[in-house]
Amino acid sequence: MKKILILFLLAAAVPATAQEISVFMTKEGRGRAQQGLEIYGKYIFSCEDGGRVNIYNFKKADPNPIGEFMLASAGKDNHANNAEFGVEKKKGASFPLLYISNGKVGSDIEWTCFVESVTKKGSKWQSEIAQRIILDRCDGWEEAGYTAIFGAPSWLIDRERGFLWVFSAIKRTTPQITKVFSDNLYVATKFRIPKLSEGEVVHLGVKDILDQKLFPFDIGFTQAGCCHDGVIWYAFGVGNRSKDRPAGIRAYNTDTGKISVRYNLKETVLQEPEDIVIRDGWLYLGTNTPSKSGIKPNIYKISIP
Repeated sequence: MKKILILFLLAAAVPATAQEISVFMTKEGRGRAQQGLEIYGKYIFSCEDGGRVNIYNFKKADPNPIGEFMLASAGKDNHANNAEFGVEKKKGASFPLLYISNGKVGSDIEWTCFVESVTKKGSKWQSEIAQRIILDRCDGWEEAGYTAIFGAPSWLIDRERGFLWVFSAIKRTTPQITKVFSDNLYVATKFRIPKLSEGEVVHLGVKDILDQKLFPFDIGFTQAGCCHDGVIWYAFGVGNRSKDRPAGIRAYNTDTGKISVRYNLKETVLQEPEDIVIRDGWLYLGTNTPSKSGIKPNIYKISIP
């Protein structure tokens, strides 16, 4: 695994710091576009658009899948944009509950988080829907003093603190909609993590909001990310597909309401960034490549300052 030493541009109050970035693994077995990424124990869970999940051996960094399954929520409108393991486990399951953000704007499930229970029996993997969490759009948010989001929320689980964060923006983050960065903001809204005992369908509304933080819009085209101990790490851009939207990462501190780290990856991550996992003090960034390009998608390993 070749390591590269590179300077990332951090937040204004933090000087440039030398960080390490390397290709952790180049994935084989890709079907459709690569999307959500999660790591649990010795397994990497790599989601594809539509709901297929490839399993890889994390400890061996083996590029070949060792298993696969379809999400129970699989379908043409499920982009499987983000995948997050939670803290509760359904009886009989092999893993904690898996929270899936579909991320597809305008679909019937745009505001729904699918909570799935994954089981492994021998070499067979399967998943079932354990719960649906539905955000009641933004009814009454502004009247209650909160900032409304445009939609397509990412559902992020802070396992360390036990909260659910919904991450989005006040406008869609494409150049056609957000033409001027100062006209948009990123919005992180805090909720409890619903328990399975609350039922098969749980609606979250304005009365369930525990906190909200607004962050500057200084980078466009949202992808996906994770929340680790109060900090939301989020990926942006499309890599070398567009010179105006290079790969980047921001760390949003929900305690201070400020951006604590900025990674500009224009020269080092040429593939399209997709999702982020924090594991053992390192950041793992999943990427996607056009299927017709013949270039295989990487998972990058990046040090955290």
